[in-house]
Amino acid sequence: MIAVDLGVDGNGGRLSLDGLRVAVLGTGQYGSAFAERLGRSSAGISVVLGSRRELIDPNGFPLPCSVLSYEQAVEESDVIVFAFKVDDHADIVASLGNRLEGKVIVDVSNSAHRSYPQRIRETLSRTESNDQRGGCSNAIRLHRLLEKELIHADVVKAFNNISAYSLSLPCRSAGTGRNACMISGDSDDAKQLVARLARTMGFEVVHMGGLNASAGQEGAVHSFFEGWKIACGIGFVLSVAFLLYVTIAYWALGPLEWIIYPTRSFLIVTGDVSAGLLVMTFLPGPIAAFWQLFRGTATRPFPAWFGTWLTIRKQLGLLSFAISIPHVIMACKGDEPTELRISSQLAPVFGTLAFLFFFVMSSCSSGTASAHFTWSEFRFIFVHIGYGVVGFTLAHVVCIGVGHVENFHSSADSTSPFSGETALSAMFLVGLLGLSTLLKLIVSVPPMRTWVGRIRSHQKLDLLPVWLRLSTSPSDADVDANLDPDRTDPVSQDSLPED
Repeated sequence: MIAVDLGVDGNGGRLSLDGLRVAVLGTGQYGSAFAERLGRSSAGISVVLGSRRELIDPNGFPLPCSVLSYEQAVEESDVIVFAFKVDDHADIVASLGNRLEGKVIVDVSNSAHRSYPQRIRETLSRTESNDQRGGCSNAIRLHRLLEKELIHADVVKAFNNISAYSLSLPCRSAGTGRNACMISGDSDDAKQLVARLARTMGFEVVHMGGLNASAGQEGAVHSFFEGWKIACGIGFVLSVAFLLYVTIAYWALGPLEWIIYPTRSFLIVTGDVSAGLLVMTFLPGPIAAFWQLFRGTATRPFPAWFGTWLTIRKQLGLLSFAISIPHVIMACKGDEPTELRISSQLAPVFGTLAFLFFFVMSSCSSGTASAHFTWSEFRFIFVHIGYGVVGFTLAHVVCIGVGHVENFHSSADSTSPFSGETALSAMFLVGLLGLSTLLKLIVSVPPMRTWVGRIRSHQKLDLLPVWLRLSTSPSDADVDANLDPDRTDPVSQDSLPED
């Protein structure tokens, strides 16, 4: 369980910072920035840098404090910050030996990032070490090194997510968006001491748990747009599928007027992909409600794939909005519709309204904006305005599809290569958008609305015969079903109002 540190003193006597001695081993960029940041605090902390060089030229490069050898720095300090290369941990621990006895050792290192090809090669060749397969971290390896040398010291994993650049910035006061320092360790007193150091240096503190949590700490710094990779992958697949369809239809319907192919195909594909991603953003909500109704409870887990789908809805929605922007620009590039058909006149109207609603919803999706919303405001924007986007997009696609079908059967436009190739894709999107809207309407009217509200209030309902209910046996691979299908982020059901 992750908890925000409240700065509560423990029973140990090591929590006072007055007269605390800290040694930062390593005079590189990170070690120097760490010592300088800590030295700027006014908590009565004594800071020294440890160096493996016998003599450091004071005119060579500026250092924020006095520099001693590793041995001298460790002997005169209570807290030791390992700010040197991970590969040197074993040699340094062996050389310092019993000087580390009873110290608090802060490991600020991160494990080396391994690319996906490297992971695949290691898995296939079975070259991974037991530590790597078990999710072992640098901090755990350091702890094992100390045990091997019969040294009793407290290892704390901290500051690994704080860069040297962040350390060089001025301290921020509380409540002004300060960086959070993740801390893990097996000694509560040692963690509280390091937490006080972090707050003194101007960082918020997040306790991650015991030292076993340090593997997750090190992995967190290598995370790269989690959720976005799946969403972008889905967007890429949809783009290729719709582009192939448009190209094949263009080739079949001819004549091959390739001069207009790039712009027209770009216009069609961006619109279809944006609508498809919009469906994937709002469709899982009502599906989750029906899922819970069939199971009769909201406490059973969803399958892992569906849980992942629910958690990436925000990314899918924002990607849909991003792709809709070039579609709108390309659509505005042409002249206003001149066909004397109601569908041709209404299509840009519905499209403009959908984009306007979409812009409002996307603008409010940032954490800075949504954090200031009440629950009613949040629900209005991301449910009512959200389904307004779906409704106007559905009307827009219907008008586009009707116009293409009419053009396809018109003798005047029968030779146009783009007169009928999008009719099938428009029908496909109309079906999906209509399904999403219909399912939402069904779960929003009595008595379905009441049933869903009761289930999400942890009341068990047996609405169906046993033989019709979905299997409720949880799987280890499943994820928690306590997700509000109308939100774009996981929330506890305890925070949901009764419908």
